[in-house]
Amino acid sequence: MRQIGLLALNDLRLTWRHKAAFIWMLALPVAMMWIFGQTGGPREPRKVTLGVQDLDGGWLSKALVAELADDRVELKTVGPEIPAGQEPPPRTLVIPAGFTESVLAGRRQELQLVQQPGSDAEFSLAAQVDTVRAIVRVLGRLSEAGPSIEPRAAYDRLALRPSLVKVAVTTAGKGVAVPTGFSQSVPGILTFFVLMMTNIYGGVFLTIEKRQGMIRRQATLPFNRGVLFTGKLAGRLLIAAAQIVIYLLAGRFLFGLSWGHSPLGLALILACFAAAAAGLSLFLGAVLKTPEQASTVGWILGMVLGALGGCWWPSEVMPRWLWSAAHVFPTPWAMDALHALISFGRGAEAVLLPSAALLGFALLFSVLGARLLRTS
Repeated sequence: MRQIGLLALNDLRLTWRHKAAFIWMLALPVAMMWIFGQTGGPREPRKVTLGVQDLDGGWLSKALVAELADDRVELKTVGPEIPAGQEPPPRTLVIPAGFTESVLAGRRQELQLVQQPGSDAEFSLAAQVDTVRAIVRVLGRLSEAGPSIEPRAAYDRLALRPSLVKVAVTTAGKGVAVPTGFSQSVPGILTFFVLMMTNIYGGVFLTIEKRQGMIRRQATLPFNRGVLFTGKLAGRLLIAAAQIVIYLLAGRFLFGLSWGHSPLGLALILACFAAAAAGLSLFLGAVLKTPEQASTVGWILGMVLGALGGCWWPSEVMPRWLWSAAHVFPTPWAMDALHALISFGRGAEAVLLPSAALLGFALLFSVLGARLLRTS
């Protein structure tokens, strides 16, 4: 065990001593988490800006304005004249003088919705819908109140009454939620960079050791080939684990991301993914001959597996056939499990199958790497 630990720590030391390691394993991934988290995050819905010019000032016009106010509309009071240098609202509802008296007397009234040139047509249409809805509610209460000596008191009593009809909106079928913001960017960048950097650094250093004869000299030390191979595998596992710890801390404390409610499930899937990345790295280092090859193949492979695995965009938006086919690679399994924990609130049971698949990848790549790694 001591020999395995020394070999593993030596690989980790060589990696973190590399001048570019800080950029590729810390600065760049954290920056990309923030960039993609900002551009892809959920945004608050924009409100419809509606100016109101109340030329009446009666209680019924004020009741109409109160009906217009909700969480979808931003009301702005507009006077008879717009002060110099002040931009008018993009659209303004004008309530005419004598509105309250005329409506109560049963006379027809016209409200004007004045739109400024260049105002957003969709928002203007939404303002019209909201205005019509408010008018219908006001007229409905007046009709229900009927002739009354005190119409305002009767109206106020009806306005305070709970709604007689409520509409419940539910999703038909099986809707698929799409992770956005930091819930997508942080696990995606974690999965992508852990795989790519472990492959690149692990593969590059192994090809250097082969070219310089270090592997051959290490094979002459007083331990068997299995210890040598296990030490190399453990070194790449440490490289992956160090990155994972950094990204976990960045996601939690820099971006406020909750990693779900199952620490056991999170630890299990990340450990299995680190093992798969380590095994793949050792396999690449065993079959490739030069550091240049290892760097190029590690970069290209990371980009391809990142795209197919849902690291750059949510796999939920991919065609189902492509999503299913991509599971011949390790990245989709890791992203499925991380989304289940982070975005969908699942427990450890959701990561059992992905963890088993990733362990299968780790075993496959490790066995192939062990058979193909030449020590002589």
